[in-house]
Amino acid sequence: MSETASEPVVHRPGLGISTNVGHANAQRIELRRYDLVDELIGHTSYTETLLLTVTGRRPSGAQVRAVDAVLVSLVDHGMQPSALAARLTYSAAPDALQGALAAGVLGAGSSLLGSMEQAGKLLAGIGAEVRAGTDARGAAERAVARILDDGRRVPGFGHGLHRSGDPRAIRLLQVATELDVAADETGWLTAVGTAIERRVGRRLVVNATGAAAAILLGVGIPWHLHRGMAIVSRTAGLLAHINEELDQPIAPQVRNALREASWLPEDRRPAGGSDA
Repeated sequence: MSETASEPVVHRPGLGISTNVGHANAQRIELRRYDLVDELIGHTSYTETLLLTVTGRRPSGAQVRAVDAVLVSLVDHGMQPSALAARLTYSAAPDALQGALAAGVLGAGSSLLGSMEQAGKLLAGIGAEVRAGTDARGAAERAVARILDDGRRVPGFGHGLHRSGDPRAIRLLQVATELDVAADETGWLTAVGTAIERRVGRRLVVNATGAAAAILLGVGIPWHLHRGMAIVSRTAGLLAHINEELDQPIAPQVRNALREASWLPEDRRPAGGSDA
């Protein structure tokens, strides 16, 4: 891939709309002003192309490796609700694979996967205060106080399964250090953890979404796109679950359990009925 983007082509968009992401004509396809065929295909990895597409900038090798680690860390986490939704939907409509994937993606809410967006927003807010001249410790303490005073959980911290430490988060932070990526953002994450411990009297572990959010911010991906990055990663896991459903289906057992749970006993009498 060349160091500089190719020269832009003059476009005449209809309806007064345009895009800086991609363009095409009968002979050429461009992505962020790079020639897709000659400069990207066979020359860049998917992660590098993803970063180029989203940010509009060519990432460094360290940034690519760090984001690649984030994407790998979130591919799957067992039989989560999103995986179950994808498998059941595929069982019901095997002719619409996209529907099954969409069903699983819709499960990426504020409790699962989507918490990366919330963690990114928290860190971005601290970063804004730091750039305005506030020290990170004070900014983190105020942010944590606002969240806890509202009765909410601090995003990016704590895990129902990995209570002694999320191994994915530990490794992601190691990768960030090794690659010298997101040093400021991981520092803000540490400040948040310290503020939580000071406030509640006990340490909460950083989880994978907290570490991932710090890295994504550090490579220039804004917080409001973090949930989308999580979905990009988890879609691969959903596809794997759908493939497994073909050979090792769980839908029949789930349907039987649901049928038993909603079974109407045959001796059930209508409401208001009489023994007479």
